[in-house]
Amino acid sequence: MEGRTPPTENRKNSIKLSSATSLRLASPPGRSSDTFVVQIPKDQVYRVPPPENAKIVENHTPNDNVQSKRKIGRRCCWILLGLLIFGIIIGVTIAIIHMLYIPKCPNFSIVGVNFKNVTDPNSRGHGQKNQQQEHPKFEFDLKVSNVNERMDVSFGDGKTNFVFKKQDIGQGKYPSNSQRASGSNNVHFNLDVGSNGKLPSDLLKTLEDDKKKIVIMSLMIHVPMEIKSWVKNLKKDLTITCDFDVEDLTKKAKIMPNECITDF
Repeated sequence: MEGRTPPTENRKNSIKLSSATSLRLASPPGRSSDTFVVQIPKDQVYRVPPPENAKIVENHTPNDNVQSKRKIGRRCCWILLGLLIFGIIIGVTIAIIHMLYIPKCPNFSIVGVNFKNVTDPNSRGHGQKNQQQEHPKFEFDLKVSNVNERMDVSFGDGKTNFVFKKQDIGQGKYPSNSQRASGSNNVHFNLDVGSNGKLPSDLLKTLEDDKKKIVIMSLMIHVPMEIKSWVKNLKKDLTITCDFDVEDLTKKAKIMPNECITDF
């Protein structure tokens, strides 16, 4: 009977649990090697942490990195927004300045013409004598109006031609002058009769006619112009053409309303 009963020590060291997992433990030195089998319940063995554990770990993990990334993103957004607003302001300002400082061509009009030392048909003999002694000239008064409210205009020395029926009857220089913003003044200049000092026959016939006639004439001016401001400057060689009607060429002529044309 005693030989059949298992040793008490072996019964104590043997643990039986319903499991498929076993660990083999080494026995301490000096003792007989025994094998110990540890069985763990199968429902307690996890290969992947359960979801609730992940949430617990996440709640206990410091979120400084996440907050710092959010702060950096917000700063970048504010910087980009500020740059965008600044660019819009600069663009609108430049557009307004360019609109306010668009160069405009001045207005020109002839306000006076004087035919000096030209033969008077009422005193032909005396007039012809004076014509031989004195060289005839044409005196002009040209009104120049600067329509630019914020820009000054200046003109250099130019060249002027007086035309009658497509014939050049007078030549001379256009004097340099300038106008302040929104300013105007009259420019006076003289023209000498053509290169040979003689008037064309058509004009002489008109002078000898006792009846007053309206004569169509043209004045052409070629002059360098500059429109200046602190924003920008514009330089241009300007051609001014003034077609006008005059009456009574023997003295200070009466001019009909006229307006000059430019190639601006």
